[in-house]
Amino acid sequence: MNQYKEDVEIDLVRLFKYLLSKSRMLLLIGLVFGLASLSYKYYDVELSGRSFADEPNLVSYEKNVKQPNGTVKAEKQKASYNQFLSEMERREKNNEVQKSLASYEKATINSEIKVLENELKEQQKYMENSVLLNSDKVCFEAVHYYLASEKGVKNSIKLQPVIKNKYVPAVPQVQTAKKSKSEVNDDAEIIKLEDKDSSLISFARTLLYTDKFKNEFSSALGLSEDSSDKLIEELVTINKIDDISFSISLKATTRDEVLKLQKVLTQYDSELTAFLKNEYEINTDEISFAKVKPAYVESLREHENQKLNSLLIRIENKKEELNDVPLELEPVSSVDLNKLKLKKYAIFAFGGLAVGLFLALGAFTCVYLFDGRLHDPENLMFDDLKTLACVHDSSYSRANADEIQKLNESVEVLCKDKKSVTVVSTLNESEIVNVTSVIKDALAANGVSAFNIVKPQNMKSISEADALILAEKIDRSKLDDVIGEIVQIKNIKKDILGIVFA
Repeated sequence: MNQYKEDVEIDLVRLFKYLLSKSRMLLLIGLVFGLASLSYKYYDVELSGRSFADEPNLVSYEKNVKQPNGTVKAEKQKASYNQFLSEMERREKNNEVQKSLASYEKATINSEIKVLENELKEQQKYMENSVLLNSDKVCFEAVHYYLASEKGVKNSIKLQPVIKNKYVPAVPQVQTAKKSKSEVNDDAEIIKLEDKDSSLISFARTLLYTDKFKNEFSSALGLSEDSSDKLIEELVTINKIDDISFSISLKATTRDEVLKLQKVLTQYDSELTAFLKNEYEINTDEISFAKVKPAYVESLREHENQKLNSLLIRIENKKEELNDVPLELEPVSSVDLNKLKLKKYAIFAFGGLAVGLFLALGAFTCVYLFDGRLHDPENLMFDDLKTLACVHDSSYSRANADEIQKLNESVEVLCKDKKSVTVVSTLNESEIVNVTSVIKDALAANGVSAFNIVKPQNMKSISEADALILAEKIDRSKLDDVIGEIVQIKNIKKDILGIVFA
């Protein structure tokens, strides 16, 4: 008998059909578990007194985390709803600060661009109206030298006589020993101080470029009164020599225009002397009157073109810098707490449903595998045992009319010359009435009236019968009982016509 058990194979298709037949029960169990899980979560959220917003791992979001190698990687973080709100508020404030900084930086760059554009317009206007740059004639230049001495102090510097048109101011150069780095830095500070105008030079420069004299110079040359300062400074230039001496250069396209400028300069000399008469004695003289070298004009033109190009490049660079202003904003998102609750309820409800279905499937599978019942006709592994009919393929299937017809005809053929037929079954007669009635009718058609239904224990009736038919039921009969029934009949040397499954 143990041999039969070891040889039993599991038909997965039949098992699946069996579980499918329990679908209503499975669904009911799953719903019970789902409802229980939902009820538990509802109590935990609404009735337990704990704040759902403080529940950990409720919301997930991405956060930039700096790695040990210095790179920044976006990693998912889980937090409670309140922690999530705090993080989003922090991000919003940080984003506002970043936007403000970026806006301020853009405004600064825009203001710098406007300044540069104004400089560009002034430069273009100057180059369009420049007397020297746009003249195709030889220009002339007169240089006047000024030397000041304080009242009551004998000045050691004297105004040396010069030959006109050949005056070149000499700059004394003194050889010094190599200095240390600190001495060089100190000297650099001294040079910066020396480069600054003295009060005398500063006053002379300021007076020269007052609106009064600029208008006078413009009028002398026939220029408009709104001529730019640079246009005037190109023609009337003051150069510092030292703290008490300087020179003024007058340039024009003709000698007559230079003479007109000198007349205005004479008025300037008078006012300068009058303003400083209490402090300084001013000595002045014309030291040069000559043609401006073409190389100077070309050098000036090249210099101004370079300045123009430099302004254009700086404006383009600023515009690129404006477009490249960094604005790194952290992503900000919002989450509805009520939706989180519904999501949590759904997770627990479906989770409970899944757990219930899983447990129910496991339970029904175990019942199917270990209940010891006859689930498949092939489990009866007897080569000489014929299956007359299988009316119900399983306990959950409907009766097969073809199988009933087959049973009827099989009984008529096999029991044609038999006087008595006994049906042996481990089940009660009420459980196999659907097949016993068919057998009885088939025997009556053959004129056999001796028909009995007995249990396997009734060996006397079994041994006296002319023919034996076994009647069992799929998913109802015990496999071991059926096998024992067959072995018992074979032991008394009785032939079995076949087995029918009710």
